[in-house]
Amino acid sequence: MKKDNVSELVELSKKGDDTAFELLFTSFKSRLHNSLFKILRNFHETEDIVQQAFIRAWEKIDTFKGDSHFFTWLYRIGFNLAISKINRNKEDQIDEGFEQTLKSSSNVHIDAEKNELYKKVEGLIRLLPEEQRTAYILCEIDSKNYDEISIITSVPVGTVRSRIFRARKFLLDGLKEQI
Repeated sequence: MKKDNVSELVELSKKGDDTAFELLFTSFKSRLHNSLFKILRNFHETEDIVQQAFIRAWEKIDTFKGDSHFFTWLYRIGFNLAISKINRNKEDQIDEGFEQTLKSSSNVHIDAEKNELYKKVEGLIRLLPEEQRTAYILCEIDSKNYDEISIITSVPVGTVRSRIFRARKFLLDGLKEQI
């Protein structure tokens, strides 16, 4: 969707046009779901968070100032809801389909090595302090740039760089010790 169209839909939504907001929902639902799934790793929980994010966005649409792209603003709402969900659960949330993908390999030996490395990396990521883990996931898994991460996390770009650097160093050092 073109940026101009998004801006128009946002303005109409601010005036209470639920049809315009429904078009925003249709346009960004899949993109938000894909982004948040990388954090939550559970299809059904991601669906719930996406719905909550759009409900919250509809309730707060009048607070959107247009300083960032609409999706960045929406993503931040969804990201905050996802982090809150993770903090409430504190349990492994791996989607069944993702787990099946990891298990389905014709070469069991290679699959076992990949699974072992995956578990090591996942375990190390869990040990990262929350701020570093968040920045690392947004950068490396969700492919956000430093400016976007800065907006999402409400910290300066320099802090984002520092957190990602420290997270990468921690992961590299941790893998070196284990291998």
